[in-house]
Amino acid sequence: MTLGEKITHLRKKRGLSQEELAITLGVSRQAVSKWETGEAKPDTDKVVALAEYFEVTTDWLLRDIAPLETHTGTDAHMSPAQARAGAPLLLCLTLGASACGLFLLFYGRFVSASDIPSVIGLILQICAIAMAMGFGLYLKNGIDAAQGSGFIRAFWRVDIWMVALLPLRMLYFTFMQLLSLIPESTLSRLWTSLPQPFWELGRVLLFAGVPIALYLAVCLFVTLVLCRRPRQRG
Repeated sequence: MTLGEKITHLRKKRGLSQEELAITLGVSRQAVSKWETGEAKPDTDKVVALAEYFEVTTDWLLRDIAPLETHTGTDAHMSPAQARAGAPLLLCLTLGASACGLFLLFYGRFVSASDIPSVIGLILQICAIAMAMGFGLYLKNGIDAAQGSGFIRAFWRVDIWMVALLPLRMLYFTFMQLLSLIPESTLSRLWTSLPQPFWELGRVLLFAGVPIALYLAVCLFVTLVLCRRPRQRG
């Protein structure tokens, strides 16, 4: 078999499209297509990258011999089909664990007389993030770069709305502590300087509007900007 035929064989055995393999190797889809048809040959560094990704030797890739199934090593890894099937379930489990952790955090803070629920809730959220990021990076670096990146983006689009509540609550507490340093007379002059119908509105905007606006800004920034799907290069 030629080098191009071997690349095609290995790619299809992993269940990858030419575009997915191209993203993994950092090249264009047209480059992979030319490799497989024999119109061009990959550079030395790309041959090494192919060998490492498919767990074969560079000597085996470059020599004109038939593929050896024992060299591919795919049995020890999750296939792309298995990853696509398991990713939604794991995504639901990690987000569910994070939501339970958030509930326990607030239950321990406002209802329970003990700090144990809060500690358990924090551990749940940390474990959920660690599991989701670990699985996403495993997909991204070992199986399917596009699938791994998509899993991480999908997780943070939802989880940021739960995870951000705790640090922003701490920031709000710090803000209130700083606000308490301002003399009461100064605050009173601030309120009385406003028209009387706006006194309560001003207090609401200061004590509730600021943390809510900060929370929405952080979550929307992560959801819409950081977790945005990258544009495909032509």
